[in-house]
Amino acid sequence: MGPLDTLDTPCVLVDLDVADANIVRHQAYLTAHGIAARPHIKTHKTVDLARAQMAAGAVGITCQKLGEAEVMADAGFTDILLTYNIVGAPKLARLMALHARIAIAVVA
Repeated sequence: MGPLDTLDTPCVLVDLDVADANIVRHQAYLTAHGIAARPHIKTHKTVDLARAQMAAGAVGITCQKLGEAEVMADAGFTDILLTYNIVGAPKLARLMALHARIAIAVVA
């Protein structure tokens, strides 16, 4: 038994060398084809990977939920696309508060 046996589940294990290489390769392809990338963070949901995507050349990030966008804004992201419906006055108020802080667009 090794260190992996000490991890509680669920947990995420990422080979950062592979992740970084994938981010760089993906962004290079998009850049070569004149595509402005706005990667969706719903798979990894991590600030560090989103920062790596931005550092590689992404123009912003995409979030599925308002709470994810709030976390990313708190981490310093200033250009976010939100791709889910905003339903109800409380969420609309949160969206407006977020809009006062960052550039956020909503499509649903």
